Amino acid sequence: MRVRLIFVAVPTLLAFHVAPQLSAHSLIPRASSSTRHPRRAPLRFCVPNELNPSSNARWRGVAAAAAGGALVATAVNGVGYARASALLVLRAGLFVAPFVSAARLYRDNRRRAALVVALSAAARRFCTRPWQYLTIPLVAGAVGWITNYIAVEMIFEPREYLGLRLRTWPNNPAGLFCWQGIVPCKARVMAQRLCDLVTGKLLDVRQVFRRLDPDRVAELLTPGVDRIAEQVVAEMVPSGAGAAATAVGRAALRGLPASAQEELSALRHEYVAGLTRDMQRHVKELLDVDEVVVGGMVREKQLLVELFRRCGRVELDFLVNSGFGFGCLLGVVQMCLWIFYELPWTLAAGGAVVGYLTNWIALLLIFAPVEPRRFGPFVLQGLFLKRQHEVSEEFADCMTEKLLASETLWHNILTGRGSTRFAELLHERTAKFMAAAAAVLYGGAQPTEFATAEWWGRLERRVSGRTLELLPTQLPLIHAYVDEQLQLRETLKTNLRRLTPQEFEQVLHPVFQEDEFTLILVGAVLGLAVGWGQAAADARSKRMAAQGS
Repeated sequence: MRVRLIFVAVPTLLAFHVAPQLSAHSLIPRASSSTRHPRRAPLRFCVPNELNPSSNARWRGVAAAAAGGALVATAVNGVGYARASALLVLRAGLFVAPFVSAARLYRDNRRRAALVVALSAAARRFCTRPWQYLTIPLVAGAVGWITNYIAVEMIFEPREYLGLRLRTWPNNPAGLFCWQGIVPCKARVMAQRLCDLVTGKLLDVRQVFRRLDPDRVAELLTPGVDRIAEQVVAEMVPSGAGAAATAVGRAALRGLPASAQEELSALRHEYVAGLTRDMQRHVKELLDVDEVVVGGMVREKQLLVELFRRCGRVELDFLVNSGFGFGCLLGVVQMCLWIFYELPWTLAAGGAVVGYLTNWIALLLIFAPVEPRRFGPFVLQGLFLKRQHEVSEEFADCMTEKLLASETLWHNILTGRGSTRFAELLHERTAKFMAAAAAVLYGGAQPTEFATAEWWGRLERRVSGRTLELLPTQLPLIHAYVDEQLQLRETLKTNLRRLTPQEFEQVLHPVFQEDEFTLILVGAVLGLAVGWGQAAADARSKRMAAQGS
């Protein structure tokens, strides 16, 4: 921001300082050599000798340039109070200089006369082709809208490189004769930033998983555990005897005393509840939130694109639609410049400036100022930051619909980096359950009393391994409960609303920060092309008019 201010302020200050000295030289019109069409004659200027700037004026210009250079150096290299003071002086000078220059120009009678003559000539020129001049602001508005629209689309589209793709560079959307949307190209970088925000500021995974009630999970999952046990038993008996073995097993269980049946039921309940408590204690080892969020967004880039589009819907619409308004305002300036200096490069340069400034101003208003600032009766703040409460709800919805849903979390636990640790916990619980169940069935005898320890160990591993494979088929029984109990949506929404404006800005701003200059430069290039088109059309109309007359 400081650099942009400096690059705008310094040339402007110098121009306004020198303008009063040179304006009189350049504002006295001189007739064109062309006599065929006097009304369409280009406006040229001469410099009367009596109006040449004095040596004192030259020295004042040198002094102003030196002072401006000192201010720039202080603003760039200074620190603390010195830098702030230099920036303040530059801002004040940028505001005051045009008025000082106008006052100095008006005080001098000769310069005032030259100004009146030049304005009269410009008015006469405008009256000869009013509609052609009036189209300049409209075209500038169209240029602003189109360049902003293209800039927004280039943020998200295309999902893959489009073009010749002769060469590409990592994390760079612009390849050699090809382009990829900024968000899809930098999906991993942006997703990692969001994940850091979620895990660092918004979500405590251990605290969230403590909200699960192990007994309630056991109640919901018990029917699924029964089905898993029946299938494991059926697979372990000889082929063709699975149904018969299951029926015999059920009959044997029904024949047990009521106390034994209650003990087995309690063991089964404790098996699931104990595994849930183990998960709560070791959730940091089992669940990799980075893999859930970053991996999910990289695999399905549409999720990241949709997140940014939904959260920044209002700001993106403003970015596009404001291009027309800003473009029309800048087009008025461009029209005035074209009236005084009807040269082809002025329209082209004006188009580039319009394309550049419309993108830059719109991006600036979205995120600046970060903190609310009062200007008289008005309170100014970036458009995105004003909508913190609304965006927080949209962000929480996007994150929990697919990425942080129970199904996705369980899939990561069972197949992600923590799957080995979960398998160990499941095996420990399965071994305890099998040993305790065998003691109930065989009157307190230990399994090693009727089988070798090696055989029993192989059986435990086989049962726990098969249970791990079949567990995903029964997890839908608890997905609704897990989603409701974890309350991830409410947690994200509440904590996001508590962020400071500086922290909240990082939700959407990285989308534009990654290649902000590229987007603005695209606007400038498109504006330049349209400006040249305007200049070419104007030259063609002049040739046709000359031939017709």
